[in-house]
Amino acid sequence: MEFRQLEYFCTISELENFTRTAEVLHVSQPSVTKAIKSLESELGLTLIDRSQKHVSLTEEGKAFLLHAQRIMQAAETAKQDMMRYRSDSRGTIHFGIPPMVEAYLFPDLFTKFQSVFPDITLDVQEYSDSDEVKERASLSELDFGIILGDADESSGNELLILEDAMSICLPPDHPLTGKETVCFDDLVNEKFIMQQPHTYQYRKVYNRCSQAGFVPDVVLCTSQLKTIKQLVANGMGISILPNFVTRMEKIFVRKPLESSMGVRVSLYWGEHKTLSVVDTQFIDFMKKYTDTPDFKQHFRQH
Repeated sequence: MEFRQLEYFCTISELENFTRTAEVLHVSQPSVTKAIKSLESELGLTLIDRSQKHVSLTEEGKAFLLHAQRIMQAAETAKQDMMRYRSDSRGTIHFGIPPMVEAYLFPDLFTKFQSVFPDITLDVQEYSDSDEVKERASLSELDFGIILGDADESSGNELLILEDAMSICLPPDHPLTGKETVCFDDLVNEKFIMQQPHTYQYRKVYNRCSQAGFVPDVVLCTSQLKTIKQLVANGMGISILPNFVTRMEKIFVRKPLESSMGVRVSLYWGEHKTLSVVDTQFIDFMKKYTDTPDFKQHFRQH
């Protein structure tokens, strides 16, 4: 079985035409026909029904397609991963971040890293949430990413950046500002301003509201943290955010939750990633960076 045969087979399954497949792959039609017949002969099965004008997969062909697609995807992942070792890309780290950390954790990290490693480029992409960052890293489209997760969840391919807590953000004249701590039972009739539904913050807050027996009244979802903060200050609703993005704010009141909500911020890389020299340098830098007194004072004080 050859990789070329799998490529032809997957393309035929999509285009349902030998001639069109040959054109797309820039080969002759007899080459495609010969490769598919050879594949069928090796397997001892008929994979393609040629009795109609548009070819289609047999039941055996549909089953085999799942395997062929997985092999093709694995080959592409391997290719992307190996690109890191080429001489023309060794000085680049492809890095992903979710909105929550863009303006808070990343600028200082970027500045410090570039001062230590001026010849290494951080190619930074912002994604909609931590799950997308993890997915991209797992597919080797990213070398590293920053993700948010529960304080008690971690994997071997993560480096802890900080553990923080989430607090409730209230308008300055809100009745709950007089309480030392706030519980979710107090929030039944409140209007919530949240990040997008697929984000860590939204899921975490929504689940805690459900546990308290109510569905949060979400008046606005936005990826812009500045918008969330200003709307809270304007009295349009409340929000629940990590302390590292709110501790310096004076336009609203921040109160701890009675039942703490922890959040873990980590550097993440793909489970099957082989670390290059540049990758190892970056991880070592992150370990030292997050252990400095300045970082601990700025980000780890709640």
